[in-house]
Amino acid sequence: MNIQTKSDIDLTVQSFAYVARQLAQAQEERTPATATLHEKILGEAEKHRSALRLLQRDVFEMAEQALRMQAMTTAEFQQLRETAARMIAQAQEAITAIAGQYAPRKLAA
Repeated sequence: MNIQTKSDIDLTVQSFAYVARQLAQAQEERTPATATLHEKILGEAEKHRSALRLLQRDVFEMAEQALRMQAMTTAEFQQLRETAARMIAQAQEAITAIAGQYAPRKLAA
């Protein structure tokens, strides 16, 4: 996996964090946080997760092409796929954690 792909993954997570923060700030200017805000943030989270899935697909396709062209070994191919899958999963978990920060708070009974 190249540096550009790692950077793209990091930028996708950072982009989501920025968008969520902007949505929350815009909402706070109007009214306190609501379930509607959380729904908007969840929608943005899904868009960013989708972008991550596309990145993963691109990495997998690139690796498969390199394997077919014998530019990498089967072991390198497997390692690349595992690394990409792990990094994408971590990025998706980060997005989920960020989105969770904006969940409506439930009052204790």
